[in-house]
Amino acid sequence: MQPGLDYDWADVDFPKGLSPEAGWFVMAVSFQFPNDMGSGGMCSGGAWNYWRPLSRDIVELGVVCGQDVSLPVHFHEEDQLTFVLSGHRRFLMKDRLFDAAPGEGVRIPAGTPHSSLSESADVFCINIYTPPGLCNAAALFAGMARLWRRQGGIGWPDLAAMIENHRCEDGMPPQRVEAMPPSWETVGEGARLAGMSREGFSRRFRKQHGVPPQLFRLSERLNEARRLLRAGEPVAAVAAEAGFSDQSHLGRCFRRAFGVTPGNYRRNLPPVP
Repeated sequence: MQPGLDYDWADVDFPKGLSPEAGWFVMAVSFQFPNDMGSGGMCSGGAWNYWRPLSRDIVELGVVCGQDVSLPVHFHEEDQLTFVLSGHRRFLMKDRLFDAAPGEGVRIPAGTPHSSLSESADVFCINIYTPPGLCNAAALFAGMARLWRRQGGIGWPDLAAMIENHRCEDGMPPQRVEAMPPSWETVGEGARLAGMSREGFSRRFRKQHGVPPQLFRLSERLNEARRLLRAGEPVAAVAAEAGFSDQSHLGRCFRRAFGVTPGNYRRNLPPVP
């Protein structure tokens, strides 16, 4: 395991415990947001914000800040590349702890169940979500660290160019993403399809995929909701289409897994051409 818009500090809604005097501001402005991203209220309403930049290589970008940055076990359909600018970010994957310090990164392959831990000190990091196997993450992180230390900042054109230069097709074969199991709605249905008891099916499923079958299906539905929200679908329609009982049910599950409400997640859509 391992973008440009300038803004003044007065435009940033600092979370409790974070301030320019504490050094957080220096780290925050060292990442410049793309022109189609809004920087105002960056950390209001929670520690996570997501944007969809106009880039063929990036599904979306996220910024995580604060101390309460824990999330329960979930997975993404994309590779998650987390680069830390300030503090530490820790992830649990397959019972292993991965700790990234400032200037370091962690790649979480698509489909990999993982959770993140709260921190005792403030953290500020960038999450880059890319198609599975697209990017040589180790080389990208090394380039980001060199640029960050040399220039004191990472501009959007720099980041986009580095990802382009470190595509796997330029020297690193894409990593294969394992196929997901057939779709089913309940554990009982999955057990019947597998010709097993519920208990036996659940044990084998957890051993093979790292999460219980109920949590796997929930993560699948949440990823479907993310895809539909990125496409601009209304939240209520997304809840119904992704298999949630209602909009409130989707909201509770979505915020617990991704740190923001579906409405806030959907709000930062790319501009219409």
